[in-house]
Amino acid sequence: MFAAFFGVLSLDSVIGTDIGFGCLATLAGIIGLHEFYNIVGKNGFAPFRISGIVTGVWLFVAYWLSVRKNVPVDYHFFRQEIFVVLIFWLLLIQTFTRSTKDAVKNISVTIFGILYIFFLLSFAVTLRYLHNGVCILIMVLLISKFGDIGGYLLGRKYGKHKLAKVISPNKTIEGACFSLLFSVLIAVIFSLIPATRVFSLKWSVVFGIIVGFSALLGDLAESLLKRDANVKDAGNLVPAFGGILDVIDCLLISMPVAYYSLVIFKLI
Repeated sequence: MFAAFFGVLSLDSVIGTDIGFGCLATLAGIIGLHEFYNIVGKNGFAPFRISGIVTGVWLFVAYWLSVRKNVPVDYHFFRQEIFVVLIFWLLLIQTFTRSTKDAVKNISVTIFGILYIFFLLSFAVTLRYLHNGVCILIMVLLISKFGDIGGYLLGRKYGKHKLAKVISPNKTIEGACFSLLFSVLIAVIFSLIPATRVFSLKWSVVFGIIVGFSALLGDLAESLLKRDANVKDAGNLVPAFGGILDVIDCLLISMPVAYYSLVIFKLI
């Protein structure tokens, strides 16, 4: 998966475009939202899957294209006209195809899925178009995923104290500490290599802690959703991992947090 992602970014760099990156992110959003609707479907909800996925893609691609036209990076994901059309459309199809039963639940979970997957995923586009954006995006991805991997491997070996037993009984406090350690290590490595240096060593440590902690929260957030629906994995598309949502769950929180950290600390 890492090879595929970096291969797409490298090809984009050679060609001088971001088409591969945008298509890859859109595809991840489509599959992730489909898996989310499957999760909530097992919990008794009946989301409007096609309407939700089409609207999510529409909003994501519209934002991506607006940023590509050299529009300053400012959040225009929430396009009022699209949400107005979506709400009226969901009310109509609920009325004429499903009567009044669970109307609020079905419409709410459909819209929440769009926000949880496509809105949070669109911060990948935001990071991509910052100054040194490709390097920042790769750094956030590696901080998040290597923290996840390090916490999993060492947590299984040394973990004894449960972190959040109700949400995820296999996660431990020791695993979370190792996760943060790996995240900081990746950030420090980026600061020590001249070609990838974005911040000073001090700010790299701070950035690693913030992004690593938020990635951990992202993982727990998806675990909460799966626990509520009593499912182990979001899907079975990725062997040994589960679904795409199980792969990008930490990024859905870490990317927005990374962006706002850069803004708050004036690192961009």
